[in-house]
Amino acid sequence: AGRPARGPRRGAGTAALVAAGMVAAGVVGGVTATRLTDESSTATPTTATSTAPTTTAIVPTRPASGEADLQDAVARVAPSVVQIRVANGEGSGVIVAPRGIVVTNEHVVRGQSSVTIVTSDGRRQQGRVILHDSRQDLALVRPTSTLPPGVDIADDGVNPVRVGDRVFAIGSPFGLQNTVTAGIVSALNRRGDNGIPMIQTDAPINPGNSGGGLFDMQGRLVGIPTSIRAPVPGNVGIGFAVPSSRVRALMNSAP
Repeated sequence: AGRPARGPRRGAGTAALVAAGMVAAGVVGGVTATRLTDESSTATPTTATSTAPTTTAIVPTRPASGEADLQDAVARVAPSVVQIRVANGEGSGVIVAPRGIVVTNEHVVRGQSSVTIVTSDGRRQQGRVILHDSRQDLALVRPTSTLPPGVDIADDGVNPVRVGDRVFAIGSPFGLQNTVTAGIVSALNRRGDNGIPMIQTDAPINPGNSGGGLFDMQGRLVGIPTSIRAPVPGNVGIGFAVPSSRVRALMNSAP
Protein backbone atom coordinates (compact mmCIF):
# COMPACT_ATOMS: atom_id res chain seq x y z
CA ALA A 1 0.00 0.00 0.00
CA GLY A 2 1.43 3.34 -0.99
CA ARG A 3 1.58 6.28 1.39
CA PRO A 4 0.60 9.64 -0.19
CA ALA A 5 3.58 11.93 -0.53
CA ARG A 6 1.64 15.06 0.30
CA GLY A 7 3.25 17.64 2.55
CA PRO A 8 2.42 17.86 6.25
CA ARG A 9 -0.33 20.12 7.60
CA ARG A 10 1.06 23.59 8.23
CA GLY A 11 1.42 24.34 11.93
CA ALA A 12 0.12 20.96 13.05
CA GLY A 13 2.26 18.46 14.94
CA THR A 14 6.00 18.22 15.03
CA ALA A 15 8.14 17.56 12.05
CA ALA A 16 10.40 14.54 12.30
CA LEU A 17 13.77 15.30 10.82
CA VAL A 18 15.98 12.44 9.77
CA ALA A 19 19.61 13.46 9.64
CA ALA A 20 21.65 11.69 7.00
CA GLY A 21 25.13 10.69 8.15
CA MET A 22 27.89 12.21 6.13
CA VAL A 23 31.28 10.64 5.67
CA ALA A 24 34.02 13.16 5.09
CA ALA A 25 36.36 12.01 2.37
CA GLY A 26 39.95 13.21 2.72
CA VAL A 27 41.57 14.44 -0.44
CA VAL A 28 45.25 13.64 -0.61
CA GLY A 29 47.39 15.66 -2.94
CA GLY A 30 50.39 13.73 -4.11
CA VAL A 31 53.49 15.77 -4.78
CA THR A 32 56.55 14.08 -6.30
CA ALA A 33 59.86 15.73 -5.58
CA THR A 34 62.98 15.00 -7.59
CA ARG A 35 66.24 15.19 -5.64
CA LEU A 36 69.13 16.51 -7.69
CA THR A 37 72.51 15.11 -6.72
CA ASP A 38 75.69 16.86 -7.78
CA GLU A 39 78.36 14.39 -8.74
CA SER A 40 82.01 15.23 -9.30
CA SER A 41 84.93 13.21 -10.55
CA THR A 42 88.55 14.09 -10.40
CA ALA A 43 89.32 11.91 -13.40
CA THR A 44 86.84 13.32 -15.90
CA PRO A 45 85.54 16.89 -15.87
CA THR A 46 81.79 17.02 -16.00
CA THR A 47 79.40 19.64 -17.25
CA ALA A 48 76.84 20.64 -14.64
CA THR A 49 73.27 20.37 -15.76
CA SER A 50 70.20 21.56 -13.93
CA THR A 51 66.66 20.35 -14.19
CA ALA A 52 64.17 23.22 -14.09
CA PRO A 53 61.03 22.51 -12.11
CA THR A 54 57.98 21.98 -14.24
CA THR A 55 54.40 22.87 -13.48
CA THR A 56 51.22 21.37 -14.82
CA ALA A 57 48.32 23.66 -15.58
CA ILE A 58 45.13 22.79 -13.71
CA VAL A 59 42.37 22.43 -16.22
CA PRO A 60 38.82 22.68 -14.82
CA THR A 61 37.17 19.31 -14.93
CA ARG A 62 34.07 19.20 -17.07
CA PRO A 63 31.15 17.14 -15.83
CA ALA A 64 30.88 13.65 -17.24
CA SER A 65 28.35 13.43 -20.04
CA GLY A 66 25.75 11.82 -17.79
CA GLU A 67 26.11 14.58 -15.18
CA ALA A 68 25.98 17.29 -17.84
CA ASP A 69 22.83 15.75 -19.32
CA LEU A 70 21.18 15.77 -15.90
CA GLN A 71 22.22 19.36 -15.19
CA ASP A 72 20.92 20.56 -18.54
CA ALA A 73 17.63 18.70 -18.17
CA VAL A 74 17.05 20.06 -14.67
CA ALA A 75 17.79 23.61 -15.81
CA ARG A 76 15.23 23.28 -18.59
CA VAL A 77 12.32 21.93 -16.58
CA ALA A 78 12.80 23.37 -13.07
CA PRO A 79 10.88 26.62 -13.81
CA SER A 80 7.86 24.50 -14.84
CA VAL A 81 7.52 22.86 -11.42
CA VAL A 82 5.42 24.80 -8.90
CA GLN A 83 4.41 24.50 -5.29
CA ILE A 84 0.69 24.17 -4.55
CA ARG A 85 -0.60 25.42 -1.22
CA VAL A 86 -4.01 24.68 0.24
CA ALA A 87 -5.62 25.36 3.59
CA ASN A 88 -4.42 22.14 5.20
CA GLY A 89 -1.10 21.41 3.54
CA GLU A 90 1.00 21.69 0.42
CA GLY A 91 2.25 19.68 -2.50
CA SER A 92 3.69 20.20 -5.95
CA GLY A 93 2.49 20.61 -9.52
CA VAL A 94 3.82 20.72 -13.07
CA ILE A 95 2.96 23.25 -15.79
CA VAL A 96 2.19 21.33 -18.96
CA ALA A 97 2.63 22.65 -22.50
CA PRO A 98 1.04 24.02 -24.57
CA ARG A 99 -1.98 25.18 -22.56
CA GLY A 100 -0.20 26.17 -19.34
CA ILE A 101 -2.47 24.07 -17.14
CA VAL A 102 -0.97 22.64 -13.94
CA VAL A 103 -1.25 18.91 -13.29
CA THR A 104 -0.99 17.62 -9.74
CA ASN A 105 -2.25 14.80 -7.53
CA GLU A 106 -5.92 14.71 -6.65
CA HIS A 107 -5.11 14.10 -2.99
CA VAL A 108 -3.15 17.39 -2.90
CA VAL A 109 -6.20 19.49 -3.87
CA ARG A 110 -8.97 17.23 -2.56
CA GLY A 111 -11.95 19.24 -1.35
CA GLN A 112 -10.54 22.50 -2.77
CA SER A 113 -11.98 24.67 -5.51
CA SER A 114 -9.03 27.07 -5.57
CA VAL A 115 -5.37 26.85 -4.53
CA THR A 116 -2.30 29.07 -4.31
CA ILE A 117 0.36 28.44 -6.95
CA VAL A 118 3.95 29.44 -6.09
CA THR A 119 6.40 29.50 -9.00
CA SER A 120 10.09 28.62 -8.71
CA ASP A 121 10.99 32.33 -8.55
CA GLY A 122 8.60 32.93 -5.66
CA ARG A 123 5.67 34.54 -7.48
CA ARG A 124 2.20 33.63 -6.21
CA GLN A 125 -1.18 33.50 -7.86
CA GLN A 126 -4.47 31.74 -7.45
CA GLY A 127 -5.47 28.70 -9.46
CA ARG A 128 -8.88 27.11 -10.00
CA VAL A 129 -9.24 23.33 -9.79
CA ILE A 130 -10.99 22.37 -13.03
CA LEU A 131 -10.80 18.57 -13.01
CA HIS A 132 -10.54 15.80 -10.38
CA ASP A 133 -9.83 12.12 -11.00
CA SER A 134 -9.59 10.40 -7.62
CA ARG A 135 -9.12 6.91 -9.07
CA GLN A 136 -5.97 7.94 -10.92
CA ASP A 137 -5.03 10.48 -8.23
CA LEU A 138 -4.73 13.28 -10.78
CA ALA A 139 -6.16 16.78 -10.92
CA LEU A 140 -5.82 19.83 -13.14
CA VAL A 141 -5.50 23.46 -12.01
CA ARG A 142 -5.97 26.47 -14.28
CA PRO A 143 -3.93 29.52 -13.22
CA THR A 144 -5.48 32.99 -13.14
CA SER A 145 -2.58 34.47 -15.13
CA THR A 146 0.29 33.31 -17.31
CA LEU A 147 2.83 30.95 -15.80
CA PRO A 148 6.35 30.03 -17.02
CA PRO A 149 6.51 27.76 -20.10
CA GLY A 150 5.29 24.21 -19.59
CA VAL A 151 6.98 20.88 -20.22
CA ASP A 152 6.19 18.28 -22.84
CA ILE A 153 4.57 15.01 -21.87
CA ALA A 154 6.56 11.94 -22.89
CA ASP A 155 4.84 9.86 -25.55
CA ASP A 156 4.91 6.19 -24.59
CA GLY A 157 4.10 5.23 -28.16
CA VAL A 158 7.23 6.91 -29.52
CA ASN A 159 9.77 6.64 -26.69
CA PRO A 160 8.46 4.17 -24.13
CA VAL A 161 9.88 4.31 -20.64
CA ARG A 162 12.09 1.31 -19.87
CA VAL A 163 13.30 -0.25 -16.64
CA GLY A 164 16.76 1.16 -15.95
CA ASP A 165 16.12 4.54 -17.60
CA ARG A 166 17.61 7.43 -15.66
CA VAL A 167 14.98 9.80 -14.27
CA PHE A 168 14.80 12.68 -11.83
CA ALA A 169 12.07 14.19 -9.69
CA ILE A 170 11.44 17.82 -8.79
CA GLY A 171 9.05 18.86 -6.06
CA SER A 172 8.72 20.42 -2.62
CA PRO A 173 9.46 17.66 -0.09
CA PHE A 174 8.84 18.94 3.44
CA GLY A 175 8.21 22.38 1.94
CA LEU A 176 11.69 22.63 0.35
CA GLN A 177 10.67 23.98 -3.03
CA ASN A 178 12.45 22.88 -6.22
CA THR A 179 14.30 19.99 -4.64
CA VAL A 180 15.85 17.67 -7.24
CA THR A 181 16.38 13.95 -6.65
CA ALA A 182 17.59 11.41 -9.21
CA GLY A 183 17.48 7.67 -9.80
CA ILE A 184 16.22 5.12 -12.28
CA VAL A 185 12.98 3.49 -13.31
CA SER A 186 12.88 0.45 -11.01
CA ALA A 187 9.80 -1.25 -12.43
CA LEU A 188 6.78 -0.66 -14.64
CA ASN A 189 3.10 -1.50 -14.21
CA ARG A 190 3.20 -1.82 -10.44
CA ARG A 191 -0.42 -1.85 -9.29
CA GLY A 192 -1.28 0.93 -6.87
CA ASP A 193 -3.95 0.83 -4.18
CA ASN A 194 -6.56 1.77 -6.78
CA GLY A 195 -5.39 -0.81 -9.32
CA ILE A 196 -3.80 1.77 -11.64
CA PRO A 197 -0.43 0.67 -13.14
CA MET A 198 2.36 2.84 -11.74
CA ILE A 199 5.99 3.60 -12.48
CA GLN A 200 8.24 2.52 -9.61
CA THR A 201 11.39 4.58 -9.08
CA ASP A 202 14.24 4.77 -6.61
CA ALA A 203 14.53 8.55 -7.07
CA PRO A 204 13.84 9.74 -3.51
CA ILE A 205 10.18 10.73 -3.09
CA ASN A 206 9.07 12.28 0.19
CA PRO A 207 5.99 14.05 1.61
CA GLY A 208 5.56 17.23 -0.44
CA ASN A 209 6.78 15.61 -3.69
CA SER A 210 3.18 14.68 -4.50
CA GLY A 211 2.04 16.21 -7.77
CA GLY A 212 5.54 17.21 -8.84
CA GLY A 213 7.25 15.79 -11.89
CA LEU A 214 9.22 12.67 -12.74
CA PHE A 215 11.26 13.50 -15.84
CA ASP A 216 13.51 11.70 -18.30
CA MET A 217 16.93 12.97 -19.39
CA GLN A 218 15.38 14.89 -22.28
CA GLY A 219 13.30 16.88 -19.80
CA ARG A 220 10.00 15.24 -20.73
CA LEU A 221 7.36 14.48 -18.11
CA VAL A 222 7.18 10.70 -17.65
CA GLY A 223 5.07 10.59 -14.50
CA ILE A 224 3.54 12.36 -11.50
CA PRO A 225 4.96 11.14 -8.16
CA THR A 226 2.05 10.15 -5.96
CA SER A 227 3.08 7.84 -3.12
CA ILE A 228 5.87 6.03 -1.32
CA ARG A 229 6.06 2.61 0.27
CA ALA A 230 8.08 2.56 3.46
CA PRO A 231 8.09 1.06 6.95
CA VAL A 232 8.97 4.53 8.30
CA PRO A 233 7.60 8.00 7.44
CA GLY A 234 10.17 8.82 4.78
CA ASN A 235 11.87 7.64 1.62
CA VAL A 236 13.49 4.20 1.40
CA GLY A 237 13.87 4.17 -2.38
CA ILE A 238 10.44 2.85 -3.34
CA GLY A 239 8.31 5.57 -4.88
CA PHE A 240 5.45 5.47 -7.36
CA ALA A 241 4.35 7.82 -10.13
CA VAL A 242 1.25 7.95 -12.32
CA PRO A 243 2.45 7.32 -15.92
CA SER A 244 2.51 10.13 -18.46
CA SER A 245 0.00 8.33 -20.70
CA ARG A 246 -2.68 8.90 -18.06
CA VAL A 247 -1.63 12.51 -17.64
CA ARG A 248 -1.97 13.03 -21.40
CA ALA A 249 -5.44 11.47 -21.44
CA LEU A 250 -6.60 13.72 -18.60
CA MET A 251 -5.19 16.81 -20.31
CA ASN A 252 -7.07 15.93 -23.47
CA SER A 253 -10.32 15.91 -21.49
CA ALA A 254 -9.70 19.27 -19.80
CA PRO A 255 -12.45 21.87 -20.36
